[in-house]
Amino acid sequence: MSDINVEELIRTMSAQRVEALRADLAADLQAAWEKGRAAGKAEGISEGEFRGRKQGVISVAVNLLRAGTDTATVAKAAELPEPLIRKIAQDNGITLA
Repeated sequence: MSDINVEELIRTMSAQRVEALRADLAADLQAAWEKGRAAGKAEGISEGEFRGRKQGVISVAVNLLRAGTDTATVAKAAELPEPLIRKIAQDNGITLA
Protein backbone atom coordinates (compact mmCIF):
# COMPACT_ATOMS: atom_id res chain seq x y z
CA MET A 1 0.00 0.00 0.00
CA SER A 2 1.21 3.43 -0.73
CA ASP A 3 1.53 6.11 1.91
CA ILE A 4 -1.44 7.99 0.47
CA ASN A 5 -3.72 4.93 0.70
CA VAL A 6 -2.61 4.25 4.28
CA GLU A 7 -3.27 7.83 5.33
CA GLU A 8 -6.68 7.78 3.62
CA LEU A 9 -7.51 4.48 5.36
CA ILE A 10 -6.53 5.96 8.74
CA ARG A 11 -8.64 9.08 8.12
CA THR A 12 -11.63 6.99 7.06
CA MET A 13 -11.35 4.69 10.06
CA SER A 14 -10.97 7.66 12.41
CA ALA A 15 -14.02 9.38 10.94
CA GLN A 16 -16.04 6.17 11.26
CA ARG A 17 -14.96 5.77 14.89
CA VAL A 18 -15.89 9.40 15.66
CA GLU A 19 -19.32 8.89 14.10
CA ALA A 20 -19.82 5.67 16.08
CA LEU A 21 -18.89 7.46 19.31
CA ARG A 22 -21.28 10.33 18.49
CA ALA A 23 -24.10 7.88 17.80
CA ASP A 24 -23.41 6.06 21.10
CA LEU A 25 -23.34 9.35 22.98
CA ALA A 26 -26.60 10.49 21.41
CA ALA A 27 -28.26 7.18 22.30
CA ASP A 28 -26.97 7.37 25.88
CA LEU A 29 -28.19 10.96 26.25
CA GLN A 30 -31.62 10.05 24.89
CA ALA A 31 -31.89 7.07 27.25
CA ALA A 32 -30.82 9.18 30.24
CA TRP A 33 -33.31 11.91 29.30
CA GLU A 34 -36.16 9.39 29.01
CA LYS A 35 -35.23 7.75 32.31
CA GLY A 36 -35.09 11.14 34.06
CA ARG A 37 -38.40 12.18 32.56
CA ALA A 38 -40.09 8.98 33.71
CA ALA A 39 -38.65 9.37 37.21
CA GLY A 40 -39.81 12.98 37.37
CA LYS A 41 -43.27 12.04 36.17
CA ALA A 42 -43.56 9.29 38.78
CA GLU A 43 -42.40 11.66 41.51
CA GLY A 44 -44.90 14.29 40.39
CA ILE A 45 -47.76 11.82 40.43
CA SER A 46 -46.76 10.60 43.87
CA GLU A 47 -46.56 14.17 45.20
CA GLY A 48 -49.95 15.00 43.68
CA GLU A 49 -51.55 11.94 45.26
CA PHE A 50 -50.05 12.86 48.64
CA ARG A 51 -51.32 16.43 48.43
CA GLY A 52 -54.76 15.24 47.38
CA ARG A 53 -55.02 12.84 50.31
CA LYS A 54 -53.83 15.56 52.69
CA GLN A 55 -56.38 18.06 51.37
CA GLY A 56 -59.12 15.43 51.60
CA VAL A 57 -58.34 14.66 55.25
CA ILE A 58 -58.30 18.37 56.10
CA SER A 59 -61.58 18.92 54.26
CA VAL A 60 -63.27 16.11 56.16
CA ALA A 61 -61.86 17.41 59.45
CA VAL A 62 -63.22 20.90 58.70
CA ASN A 63 -66.63 19.47 57.84
CA LEU A 64 -66.73 17.46 61.06
CA LEU A 65 -65.71 20.50 63.09
CA ARG A 66 -68.39 22.63 61.42
CA ALA A 67 -70.93 19.92 62.24
CA GLY A 68 -70.02 20.30 65.91
CA THR A 69 -67.96 17.16 66.37
CA ASP A 70 -65.52 17.43 69.28
CA THR A 71 -61.81 17.78 68.49
CA ALA A 72 -60.83 14.45 70.05
CA THR A 73 -63.23 12.57 67.76
CA VAL A 74 -62.13 14.55 64.71
CA ALA A 75 -58.47 13.89 65.59
CA LYS A 76 -59.14 10.17 65.88
CA ALA A 77 -61.14 10.03 62.64
CA ALA A 78 -58.57 12.07 60.69
CA GLU A 79 -55.62 10.29 62.33
CA LEU A 80 -54.11 13.68 63.17
CA PRO A 81 -52.96 15.08 66.52
CA GLU A 82 -55.54 17.13 68.40
CA PRO A 83 -53.40 20.32 68.43
CA LEU A 84 -53.35 20.18 64.63
CA ILE A 85 -57.13 19.81 64.55
CA ARG A 86 -57.43 22.91 66.75
CA LYS A 87 -55.08 24.77 64.36
CA ILE A 88 -57.18 23.68 61.37
CA ALA A 89 -60.30 24.94 63.16
CA GLN A 90 -58.63 28.27 63.92
CA ASP A 91 -57.36 28.66 60.33
CA ASN A 92 -60.89 28.07 59.02
CA GLY A 93 -62.66 30.39 61.45
CA ILE A 94 -64.34 27.61 63.39
CA THR A 95 -64.99 28.42 67.05
CA LEU A 96 -64.47 25.43 69.32
CA ALA A 97 -66.62 24.94 72.41
